[in-house]
Amino acid sequence: MNNKARVAWVDVLKFLGIFAIYIGHFGNSAGKLYPFVFTYHVPMFFFAAGFFAPGKADEKFLTFAQKKTAQLLLPYVFFSLIALLVFTILNDWGFIDFREAFKSFILGIRNKVYAASLWFIPCLYIVVVIDYLFLVLFKSRVATYLLALLAYVASQTILPNNPVVNPSWIMNIDSAMYYYLYYVLGKAMFPLLKEQSLFFSECWLKKILILITVLFVLANYFNGSDWLIRIIGTVAPSLQTFKPLTEVIYIFTILVLIFGNILLAMLLQKISLLQKLGRETLIFCGTENIFKIVLTQLLVLVGLKINLANPLLTIIFSFLCLLLCNYFVVKFLSEYFPAYVGKIKQAQ
Repeated sequence: MNNKARVAWVDVLKFLGIFAIYIGHFGNSAGKLYPFVFTYHVPMFFFAAGFFAPGKADEKFLTFAQKKTAQLLLPYVFFSLIALLVFTILNDWGFIDFREAFKSFILGIRNKVYAASLWFIPCLYIVVVIDYLFLVLFKSRVATYLLALLAYVASQTILPNNPVVNPSWIMNIDSAMYYYLYYVLGKAMFPLLKEQSLFFSECWLKKILILITVLFVLANYFNGSDWLIRIIGTVAPSLQTFKPLTEVIYIFTILVLIFGNILLAMLLQKISLLQKLGRETLIFCGTENIFKIVLTQLLVLVGLKINLANPLLTIIFSFLCLLLCNYFVVKFLSEYFPAYVGKIKQAQ
Protein backbone atom coordinates (compact mmCIF):
# COMPACT_ATOMS: atom_id res chain seq x y z
CA MET A 1 0.00 0.00 0.00
CA ASN A 2 1.21 3.47 -0.85
CA ASN A 3 1.67 5.35 2.40
CA LYS A 4 0.29 8.49 0.76
CA ALA A 5 -2.99 6.83 -0.28
CA ARG A 6 -6.11 7.86 1.61
CA VAL A 7 -6.82 5.50 4.51
CA ALA A 8 -10.40 5.65 5.80
CA TRP A 9 -9.68 4.84 9.43
CA VAL A 10 -6.90 7.44 9.57
CA ASP A 11 -9.37 10.12 8.47
CA VAL A 12 -11.78 8.93 11.19
CA LEU A 13 -8.92 8.96 13.72
CA LYS A 14 -8.23 12.58 12.83
CA PHE A 15 -11.93 13.32 13.33
CA LEU A 16 -11.78 11.72 16.78
CA GLY A 17 -8.76 13.91 17.53
CA ILE A 18 -10.35 17.20 16.49
CA PHE A 19 -13.60 16.19 18.20
CA ALA A 20 -11.66 15.60 21.42
CA ILE A 21 -10.00 19.01 21.05
CA TYR A 22 -13.31 20.80 20.53
CA ILE A 23 -14.75 19.04 23.59
CA GLY A 24 -11.67 19.67 25.74
CA HIS A 25 -11.57 23.37 24.95
CA PHE A 26 -14.92 23.81 26.70
CA GLY A 27 -13.06 23.10 29.94
CA ASN A 28 -14.95 22.00 33.02
CA SER A 29 -18.21 21.86 31.06
CA ALA A 30 -16.87 18.61 29.61
CA GLY A 31 -16.66 16.99 33.06
CA LYS A 32 -14.28 14.05 33.27
CA LEU A 33 -13.74 14.28 29.52
CA TYR A 34 -11.81 17.53 30.03
CA PRO A 35 -8.69 16.04 31.69
CA PHE A 36 -9.20 12.74 29.86
CA VAL A 37 -8.93 14.10 26.30
CA PHE A 38 -6.17 16.52 27.27
CA THR A 39 -4.04 13.51 28.16
CA TYR A 40 -3.79 12.29 24.57
CA HIS A 41 -5.40 14.49 21.92
CA VAL A 42 -2.34 16.58 20.99
CA PRO A 43 0.12 13.64 21.02
CA MET A 44 -2.38 11.72 18.88
CA PHE A 45 -2.34 14.39 16.19
CA PHE A 46 1.46 14.28 16.02
CA PHE A 47 1.30 10.48 16.04
CA ALA A 48 -1.16 10.49 13.12
CA ALA A 49 0.90 13.10 11.25
CA GLY A 50 3.81 10.68 11.40
CA PHE A 51 1.85 8.02 9.49
CA PHE A 52 2.64 9.62 6.16
CA ALA A 53 6.00 11.16 7.04
CA PRO A 54 8.78 10.41 4.55
CA GLY A 55 11.07 7.58 5.54
CA LYS A 56 13.91 8.87 3.40
CA ALA A 57 14.97 12.15 1.84
CA ASP A 58 13.84 11.88 -1.79
CA GLU A 59 13.99 15.60 -2.53
CA LYS A 60 16.12 18.56 -1.56
CA PHE A 61 15.52 19.98 1.88
CA LEU A 62 14.63 23.46 0.61
CA THR A 63 12.08 22.00 -1.81
CA PHE A 64 10.46 20.01 1.00
CA ALA A 65 10.51 22.98 3.39
CA GLN A 66 8.93 25.19 0.75
CA LYS A 67 6.05 22.72 0.30
CA LYS A 68 5.44 22.51 4.03
CA THR A 69 5.58 26.29 4.34
CA ALA A 70 2.76 26.49 1.81
CA GLN A 71 0.80 23.68 3.48
CA LEU A 72 1.20 24.79 7.11
CA LEU A 73 2.79 28.19 7.69
CA LEU A 74 0.75 30.05 5.08
CA PRO A 75 -2.52 28.75 6.59
CA TYR A 76 -1.26 29.74 10.04
CA VAL A 77 -0.71 33.32 8.84
CA PHE A 78 -4.09 33.33 7.09
CA PHE A 79 -6.00 32.04 10.13
CA SER A 80 -4.08 34.42 12.41
CA LEU A 81 -5.08 37.43 10.32
CA ILE A 82 -8.73 36.38 10.38
CA ALA A 83 -8.58 35.87 14.15
CA LEU A 84 -6.89 39.24 14.62
CA LEU A 85 -9.64 40.94 12.63
CA VAL A 86 -12.44 39.20 14.56
CA PHE A 87 -10.92 39.85 18.00
CA THR A 88 -10.17 43.49 17.18
CA ILE A 89 -13.78 44.17 16.18
CA LEU A 90 -15.35 41.98 18.89
CA ASN A 91 -13.38 43.55 21.75
CA ASP A 92 -13.23 47.04 20.22
CA TRP A 93 -9.47 47.05 20.70
CA GLY A 94 -7.29 50.10 20.59
CA PHE A 95 -3.89 50.07 18.93
CA ILE A 96 -2.01 48.75 21.97
CA ASP A 97 -4.28 45.71 22.33
CA PHE A 98 -4.09 45.14 18.59
CA ARG A 99 -0.29 45.33 18.70
CA GLU A 100 -0.01 42.83 21.56
CA ALA A 101 -2.32 40.37 19.84
CA PHE A 102 -0.41 40.76 16.58
CA LYS A 103 2.83 40.09 18.46
CA SER A 104 1.35 36.91 19.97
CA PHE A 105 0.52 35.60 16.49
CA ILE A 106 4.03 36.40 15.24
CA LEU A 107 5.62 34.50 18.11
CA GLY A 108 3.04 31.70 17.97
CA ILE A 109 3.72 30.48 21.52
CA ARG A 110 1.21 28.02 22.98
CA ASN A 111 -1.04 29.44 25.72
CA LYS A 112 -0.10 32.96 24.61
CA VAL A 113 -1.69 33.13 21.15
CA TYR A 114 -5.09 34.84 21.31
CA ALA A 115 -6.69 32.13 19.17
CA ALA A 116 -5.42 29.35 21.40
CA SER A 117 -5.71 26.36 19.05
CA LEU A 118 -3.52 28.01 16.39
CA TRP A 119 -0.28 27.16 18.22
CA PHE A 120 -0.44 23.59 16.95
CA ILE A 121 0.12 24.52 13.29
CA PRO A 122 3.58 26.15 13.58
CA CYS A 123 4.58 23.46 16.09
CA LEU A 124 3.69 20.73 13.58
CA TYR A 125 5.59 22.66 10.90
CA ILE A 126 8.73 22.68 13.05
CA VAL A 127 8.43 18.94 13.75
CA VAL A 128 7.87 18.00 10.11
CA VAL A 129 10.68 20.16 8.75
CA ILE A 130 13.20 19.19 11.45
CA ASP A 131 12.44 15.50 10.92
CA TYR A 132 13.16 15.83 7.21
CA LEU A 133 16.32 17.83 7.90
CA PHE A 134 17.55 14.98 10.11
CA LEU A 135 16.80 12.51 7.31
CA VAL A 136 18.85 14.64 4.92
CA LEU A 137 21.75 14.99 7.35
CA PHE A 138 21.91 11.46 8.77
CA LYS A 139 20.24 9.44 5.98
CA SER A 140 18.82 7.09 8.59
CA ARG A 141 15.30 6.68 9.93
CA VAL A 142 16.70 5.10 13.10
CA ALA A 143 18.77 8.24 13.70
CA THR A 144 15.57 10.33 13.70
CA TYR A 145 14.10 8.02 16.35
CA LEU A 146 17.13 8.48 18.59
CA LEU A 147 17.16 12.23 18.06
CA ALA A 148 13.45 12.42 18.88
CA LEU A 149 14.06 10.56 22.13
CA LEU A 150 16.95 12.88 23.00
CA ALA A 151 14.80 15.92 22.21
CA TYR A 152 12.05 14.59 24.48
CA VAL A 153 14.47 13.98 27.34
CA ALA A 154 16.01 17.42 26.86
CA SER A 155 12.57 19.06 26.93
CA GLN A 156 11.89 17.47 30.32
CA THR A 157 15.31 17.90 31.92
CA ILE A 158 17.49 20.60 30.36
CA LEU A 159 15.11 23.36 29.28
CA PRO A 160 14.54 26.05 31.92
CA ASN A 161 10.77 25.87 31.32
CA ASN A 162 8.96 22.60 30.80
CA PRO A 163 7.12 23.15 27.47
CA VAL A 164 4.20 21.02 28.64
CA VAL A 165 3.57 23.39 31.55
CA ASN A 166 5.11 26.69 30.48
CA PRO A 167 6.02 26.85 26.76
CA SER A 168 8.10 29.90 25.95
CA TRP A 169 10.03 29.50 22.67
CA ILE A 170 9.05 31.19 19.43
CA MET A 171 7.02 29.02 17.04
CA ASN A 172 6.76 26.41 19.80
CA ILE A 173 10.20 24.96 19.16
CA ASP A 174 10.35 23.78 22.78
CA SER A 175 6.96 22.07 22.44
CA ALA A 176 8.15 20.53 19.18
CA MET A 177 11.04 18.95 21.09
CA TYR A 178 8.48 17.26 23.33
CA TYR A 179 5.98 16.14 20.65
CA TYR A 180 8.54 15.04 18.05
CA LEU A 181 8.74 11.66 19.79
CA TYR A 182 5.09 10.92 19.03
CA TYR A 183 5.59 11.93 15.40
CA VAL A 184 8.37 9.39 14.85
CA LEU A 185 6.47 6.75 16.83
CA GLY A 186 3.58 7.20 14.42
CA LYS A 187 5.97 6.86 11.51
CA ALA A 188 7.50 3.71 12.96
CA MET A 189 4.23 2.01 13.90
CA PHE A 190 2.06 2.82 10.89
CA PRO A 191 3.22 -0.14 8.74
CA LEU A 192 1.93 -2.42 11.50
CA LEU A 193 -1.20 -0.45 12.32
CA LYS A 194 -2.48 -0.28 8.75
CA GLU A 195 -2.75 -4.08 8.65
CA GLN A 196 -6.12 -4.15 10.39
CA SER A 197 -6.33 -7.95 10.26
CA LEU A 198 -3.65 -7.98 12.96
CA PHE A 199 -6.18 -6.57 15.43
CA PHE A 200 -9.58 -7.83 14.32
CA SER A 201 -9.50 -11.59 13.94
CA GLU A 202 -10.67 -14.71 15.73
CA CYS A 203 -7.40 -15.01 17.65
CA TRP A 204 -8.25 -14.95 21.37
CA LEU A 205 -4.96 -13.24 22.24
CA LYS A 206 -5.91 -10.27 20.08
CA LYS A 207 -9.35 -10.13 21.66
CA ILE A 208 -7.72 -10.07 25.09
CA LEU A 209 -5.44 -7.23 23.93
CA ILE A 210 -8.47 -5.22 22.83
CA LEU A 211 -10.25 -5.93 26.12
CA ILE A 212 -7.21 -4.81 28.13
CA THR A 213 -7.03 -1.63 26.05
CA VAL A 214 -10.69 -0.85 26.71
CA LEU A 215 -10.27 -1.44 30.45
CA PHE A 216 -7.14 0.73 30.50
CA VAL A 217 -8.98 3.55 28.73
CA LEU A 218 -11.86 3.32 31.22
CA ALA A 219 -9.41 3.37 34.14
CA ASN A 220 -7.90 6.59 32.79
CA TYR A 221 -11.31 8.15 32.30
CA PHE A 222 -12.56 7.41 35.81
CA ASN A 223 -9.29 7.67 37.78
CA GLY A 224 -7.14 10.17 35.88
CA SER A 225 -4.02 9.71 33.76
CA ASP A 226 -1.76 9.22 36.79
CA TRP A 227 -3.69 6.29 38.29
CA LEU A 228 -0.97 3.78 37.38
CA ILE A 229 1.71 5.95 38.97
CA ARG A 230 -0.40 6.27 42.12
CA ILE A 231 -0.76 2.49 42.34
CA ILE A 232 3.01 2.09 42.03
CA GLY A 233 3.40 4.75 44.72
CA THR A 234 1.37 2.72 47.19
CA VAL A 235 3.74 -0.21 46.72
CA ALA A 236 7.00 1.74 46.45
CA PRO A 237 6.55 5.43 47.39
CA SER A 238 10.03 6.41 46.21
CA LEU A 239 9.20 5.30 42.66
CA GLN A 240 6.26 7.71 42.47
CA THR A 241 8.69 10.63 42.24
CA PHE A 242 11.32 8.85 40.11
CA LYS A 243 10.98 10.96 36.96
CA PRO A 244 12.43 8.48 34.40
CA LEU A 245 9.86 5.89 35.47
CA THR A 246 6.94 8.32 35.60
CA GLU A 247 7.79 9.63 32.12
CA VAL A 248 7.89 6.10 30.68
CA ILE A 249 4.53 5.33 32.30
CA TYR A 250 3.07 8.57 30.98
CA ILE A 251 4.24 7.85 27.42
CA PHE A 252 2.86 4.32 27.72
CA THR A 253 -0.47 5.68 28.95
CA ILE A 254 -0.73 8.10 26.03
CA LEU A 255 0.12 5.39 23.50
CA VAL A 256 -2.53 3.04 24.91
CA LEU A 257 -5.13 5.82 24.74
CA ILE A 258 -4.10 6.53 21.15
CA PHE A 259 -4.35 2.81 20.37
CA GLY A 260 -7.86 2.81 21.86
CA ASN A 261 -8.79 5.65 19.51
CA ILE A 262 -7.28 3.75 16.58
CA LEU A 263 -9.42 0.70 17.37
CA LEU A 264 -12.50 2.93 17.56
CA ALA A 265 -11.56 4.62 14.28
CA MET A 266 -11.25 1.23 12.59
CA LEU A 267 -14.72 0.29 13.83
CA LEU A 268 -16.20 3.57 12.54
CA GLN A 269 -14.23 3.80 9.30
CA LYS A 270 -17.21 3.15 7.01
CA ILE A 271 -19.03 6.28 8.20
CA SER A 272 -18.35 8.67 5.33
CA LEU A 273 -19.34 11.77 7.32
CA LEU A 274 -16.62 11.11 9.89
CA GLN A 275 -14.09 10.51 7.10
CA LYS A 276 -15.04 13.81 5.52
CA LEU A 277 -14.76 15.73 8.78
CA GLY A 278 -11.40 14.10 9.48
CA ARG A 279 -9.99 15.40 6.20
CA GLU A 280 -10.58 19.01 7.25
CA THR A 281 -8.76 19.09 10.58
CA LEU A 282 -6.38 21.87 9.51
CA ILE A 283 -9.28 24.25 8.87
CA PHE A 284 -11.12 23.07 12.00
CA CYS A 285 -7.99 23.75 14.03
CA GLY A 286 -7.32 27.11 12.42
CA THR A 287 -10.86 28.42 12.80
CA GLU A 288 -11.98 26.79 16.06
CA ASN A 289 -11.84 29.82 18.34
CA ILE A 290 -13.13 32.20 15.69
CA PHE A 291 -16.04 29.97 14.73
CA LYS A 292 -17.14 29.33 18.31
CA ILE A 293 -17.06 33.05 19.06
CA VAL A 294 -18.98 34.04 15.92
CA LEU A 295 -21.54 31.26 16.47
CA THR A 296 -22.22 32.31 20.07
CA GLN A 297 -22.50 35.96 19.00
CA LEU A 298 -25.03 35.02 16.32
CA LEU A 299 -27.09 33.22 18.94
CA VAL A 300 -26.91 36.29 21.21
CA LEU A 301 -28.17 38.33 18.26
CA VAL A 302 -31.44 36.37 18.26
CA GLY A 303 -31.73 36.29 22.05
CA LEU A 304 -30.32 32.81 22.65
CA LYS A 305 -27.54 31.68 24.95
CA ILE A 306 -25.46 28.51 25.04
CA ASN A 307 -25.84 26.61 28.30
CA LEU A 308 -23.46 23.64 28.49
CA ALA A 309 -25.01 22.35 31.69
CA ASN A 310 -23.52 18.87 31.52
CA PRO A 311 -20.91 16.85 29.58
CA LEU A 312 -23.51 15.35 27.22
CA LEU A 313 -24.58 18.81 26.07
CA THR A 314 -20.90 19.69 25.60
CA ILE A 315 -20.39 16.63 23.39
CA ILE A 316 -23.50 17.41 21.32
CA PHE A 317 -22.60 21.08 20.92
CA SER A 318 -19.00 20.22 19.96
CA PHE A 319 -20.25 17.91 17.23
CA LEU A 320 -22.70 20.56 16.01
CA CYS A 321 -19.83 23.06 15.86
CA LEU A 322 -17.88 20.70 13.61
CA LEU A 323 -20.89 20.07 11.38
CA LEU A 324 -21.74 23.75 11.02
CA CYS A 325 -18.12 24.75 10.55
CA ASN A 326 -17.75 22.10 7.86
CA TYR A 327 -20.91 23.19 6.05
CA PHE A 328 -20.25 26.92 6.09
CA VAL A 329 -16.59 27.72 6.82
CA VAL A 330 -14.77 24.74 5.31
CA LYS A 331 -16.78 24.87 2.09
CA PHE A 332 -16.29 28.61 1.74
CA LEU A 333 -12.56 28.64 2.44
CA SER A 334 -11.90 25.54 0.32
CA GLU A 335 -13.68 27.05 -2.65
CA TYR A 336 -12.42 30.62 -2.52
CA PHE A 337 -9.11 30.44 -0.61
CA PRO A 338 -7.73 26.90 -1.18
CA ALA A 339 -4.10 27.99 -1.34
CA TYR A 340 -4.41 29.72 2.04
CA VAL A 341 -5.88 26.73 3.89
CA GLY A 342 -3.38 24.07 2.84
CA LYS A 343 -5.24 22.78 -0.23
CA ILE A 344 -2.37 23.25 -2.65
CA LYS A 345 -3.55 20.76 -5.30
CA GLN A 346 -7.05 22.23 -5.31
CA ALA A 347 -5.60 25.72 -5.74
CA GLN A 348 -3.66 24.58 -8.79
